[in-house]
Amino acid sequence: MEKRFSNGLQLQAAYTLSKSIDLASSFEDILNPFDVRRSRSLSLFDTRHRFVLSYYYELPIPKYSGVTGKLANGWAVSGITQFQAGFPIHLLSDDDNELTSSIDFSSAGVPDQLAPFHKLDPRKNPSSYGFDPNSFTSNASDDTQPLCSSGATFNCFQPSLFGRYGTAPRTICCGPGLNNWDISVQKSTSINEKMRVEFRWDIFNLANHTRFFNPDGNVTDGTDFGRVKRAGDPRLMQVALKLYF
Repeated sequence: MEKRFSNGLQLQAAYTLSKSIDLASSFEDILNPFDVRRSRSLSLFDTRHRFVLSYYYELPIPKYSGVTGKLANGWAVSGITQFQAGFPIHLLSDDDNELTSSIDFSSAGVPDQLAPFHKLDPRKNPSSYGFDPNSFTSNASDDTQPLCSSGATFNCFQPSLFGRYGTAPRTICCGPGLNNWDISVQKSTSINEKMRVEFRWDIFNLANHTRFFNPDGNVTDGTDFGRVKRAGDPRLMQVALKLYF
């Protein structure tokens, strides 16, 4: 949807519903050499829902002259608002239970999935988990751990994993989404016919929403598996004064 500039307002909005499936999302993805179809999963760049709104609005302030006009005229607000579903999480295991270890960028191994994928809010648990790691295991050798047949717990002993690929998909949906508001307050002031001054106050991530990165999907990372370890920038602001001539 697009509204061309009129009555001081211009805006553009777009919503995308999509689904992307592939066997590998980059040259770093290694295919299951025994059954390539097992590598078929959601693309790492798949985003099911995405909404973007951009706008520019000249505030409807009456036009003044003289000093009052220099202070009151020329104010405007612009911004970009984004809502986006999370990206799929890349699941992998470097334990080489399947005995096909590769010298390339990543292993083709995946853990066993013991229970349905359960997404968690990293804000609401002390270890900042983005999903429940107890649904997965890659332990085919440590018999000091409880058997997976006794219940799904992370790193439980699954002797049948030795010599085969795990049952988990290559990617699983999905990591944290995006809710972001960037806004700018502007004022343009004419000095004469050839010169003007522009004041800008830019605010990024206006609501200060934490923008989490995807959780760790490598089961070999132990207690870090399933944990969100990084986040984007918090609210940032900048002020600028520009002279155009």
